This record gives sequence, C-alpha cells and structure tokens, in this order.
Amino acid sequence: MSTSKADYVIIGAGVFGASTAYHLSQQEPSASIVLIDRTPFPCPIGASHDINKIVRADYSDKFYCGLAIKAQQSWRNDPIYKPYYHQTGMVILDDTGLGRRIIENFKQLGEHHEAEIFDPEELKRRFGGIYQDTDLRAVEEVYWNPLSGWAEATSALKRLIEVAVESGVKYVAALVTRLMFDESRVCVGVRTADGTEIHASKVILCTGAGTAKLIADSAPRQPDLWVKDRIIAAGVCTAAIKLAKEQIRKFKDVPVLVHQVGNVLGETMPPTPDGELKFCRDVSFTNSVKHPASGQTISVPPITSGKTQWTAPENISSELREELYTVMGGIYGKGAEGMNLDTFRLCWDGFTPDQNWLITPHPHCRNLHIATGGSFHGWKFLPILGKYVVQMLKGQLDDEMARRWAWDREYDGAAHGNVRPERELRDIGMGAGGVEGCLKAKI
Repeated sequence: MSTSKADYVIIGAGVFGASTAYHLSQQEPSASIVLIDRTPFPCPIGASHDINKIVRADYSDKFYCGLAIKAQQSWRNDPIYKPYYHQTGMVILDDTGLGRRIIENFKQLGEHHEAEIFDPEELKRRFGGIYQDTDLRAVEEVYWNPLSGWAEATSALKRLIEVAVESGVKYVAALVTRLMFDESRVCVGVRTADGTEIHASKVILCTGAGTAKLIADSAPRQPDLWVKDRIIAAGVCTAAIKLAKEQIRKFKDVPVLVHQVGNVLGETMPPTPDGELKFCRDVSFTNSVKHPASGQTISVPPITSGKTQWTAPENISSELREELYTVMGGIYGKGAEGMNLDTFRLCWDGFTPDQNWLITPHPHCRNLHIATGGSFHGWKFLPILGKYVVQMLKGQLDDEMARRWAWDREYDGAAHGNVRPERELRDIGMGAGGVEGCLKAKI
C-alpha cells in the first residue's frame, strides 16, 4: 500500500472537478493538487463525457441566466473552449410562457439579446422547412435565440483537464472507495480500490450521481454526514445516429431544439463535425436500492456498461427506445422516416430538489467539501464553475451563492424542474442495479 500527500484532492473529473482543478492551479500555482477519477481522462462513465451538450443562457431563473451569460462569454472567446463551441441558435417549444420570462431576464440583466417569440406556424416556414412535420399540438409559442448553441462535450472537457495537468495538476486514474477520517472525524484523505491512500488538507467531492453512495460507504454509522435527499442519482436516456453524407447535408444547418410539450419531451442538437445526431428524452428516473451498511435507501447508477455508457439498442428496454423514437419523430416528423437510432446511453447525474448545486463545506466534517449536483444543467458552466468552488474553499462566496448552494437550505423554486425524476429504472424495463454493483459506476 502506498501513501502520498497533497494540498487538495478532487474526486471526480467531470465539469465540477475539472473546472475546480484548473481554477485552483491558476490561483495557487504552488499548491499540490490531485484530480482523481476511475479511468484515464475523460472518464467515459461520467455525465460530462458526451457527444455534445447545449450551451445557453436561456433560463427562467434570473440567477442562472446571469451566470450562464458569463459562461457563454468564455465559450465564445477563451481559446480553451472556443474551438469546441458552435453558435447555431436554439428553439424552445413551450406552453408555459417560458420564452417571455427568459427575455424579461435578459432585459433586467441589461444583456444584449436577439431572442424572439413567434407562433408555431412560423416555425414551419423557417430553417429551410425542416420542421414542416414537427408535432406542434399544444405548442403555444416558439422561442428562438440565435445566440445560443452547443459544445463538443468530451473534447472540451479533455482539453480543460490537459491544461490543468500542464499547469501542475496531478491526474490519477483510480477508483476511490473510501473517504478517510481521523479520530476527531476530520476528513484526512481518500483510499482507492488497490489500497493506495492519498492524504490531503482539503478533500473536494465532485462525484455527481455517486455522492450519496461514497459518503454512505465511508461513514455508514454517521447519519449526520449522509447526503439523504439533498442529492440523488438520476438518469435520462439519450440516443444517437451516425448520419450518411446526404443526411448530414440535410441537418447541418438546424438549430438546437428543445420540445417541452405533449409527449415529445426531448431535445436534439445539430450534427457533430463527424456526423453524429443526438437526441435526449427529458424524462428522468432513479435507481433506488438498499445500502446494506447504512440501512438507507439511496439511488445509485448501475454498474453494467449498458446502463451507464453508449451501448447497442438491444441493451436498452423497448420502453426507452420507443421514447427516443417519439422524440425524434416529434421533432422531425416525416424528415426522420427511415432513420434508425444506432446507439443509446443512460446518462446519470446528481440531481438536487431545487436544481441548485451544492458548492459548500460539509457542515459536520472538517476538511470535506462538496461541489456537485449539476442536475442536468451544470455542464455549460464548465468554464466558470471552478472559480466559485475556489471562492467557497476560501470562504469568499457571496451571500446569494452561499445561500443557494448550501448543504442545508430552504427549497424555493426550481432551476431545471422539468427533468425532476418521478419513476424508477426498474419500472421502465431496465431492471435495477444493486448497490454492490454500483461501486464502479460512480466514484
């Protein structure tokens, strides 16, 4: 068994962990910083590893609207992120007045915008007629923002970690199985599956959907440390098709489109440079199991690759496959006829009751800090998340951020409530992954 020492150990190299490692390396260049995840980076199991992600400031929550505007500035201008960002515009189909609330936020924030609202029939006339057969039943208005877009997710994440490593961060590919505590219940480091111990002055959990399990494994008889309902593992199903050359030409100029009405409830983005067209069903689920050592029921990501990574259609239940075809058909109608989804994935993230993140010291354990809970809307903030984690570590978060991102807080409202999980994985034909089988699925 080997032992090493660091100033900071960051567990999880997704958007929270990678951004934190980078910003720490810039602000404390002499500090020893360890970033650890289960595989060489970027880890294919994590939610941050993906074909693409939406980058937008289109929030009904003014707080996140303002933060996303700052993140978008980095996507457009910072040489780390700019090569991976595509400003294709975004359409939202809605029946709640969301677009008008977004535009009002832009006005109140004093932000230049080019967003507009138009009626569903106008959608059919725009974008080269690609939405002639879109399911517009019950759609009350169309929101269009030409200044939104998407990013190449895995490539951008990989590049940021590379820059962090070039700045002195040590990346370790290992499975963290336990947090270590001293006799005073101070967190002093982590232990990996092979018995290696890394001691640290500060331990930062950026462990997403695996946060509840890691803390329960590490402190099974200390309920004041447990996550409980503060963050749960939630999953959504995504699918992709590799387009032929003529199909790439057909879809190359489409915008991001989010359909929030009726039974479509999903989204899609333009094809990637290599011709992958991805769809996501925005109806999530949990995987609730009994944690033997602590006696809790917690949601955890399953271990099997068919339930955490890209996999063949036959490894996904017919119910979920049908839902993804509903998304594809609901958005493109006859334009999607003859298109077969090639690959599917269950993407797991840490989801909080109000979709505010956790960026906070653990109030019952010194030296343990939490930075996670992306709630399916955190990825776009990759350029700036770490800045706020560093502020938290130094006790410098402003009052509004500290309140929103606290361990214990009042839940008032929802930043991304339309994907709140209300069903179980076992109820949609996928069985359940027991807690023992989730050890490798998330740190």
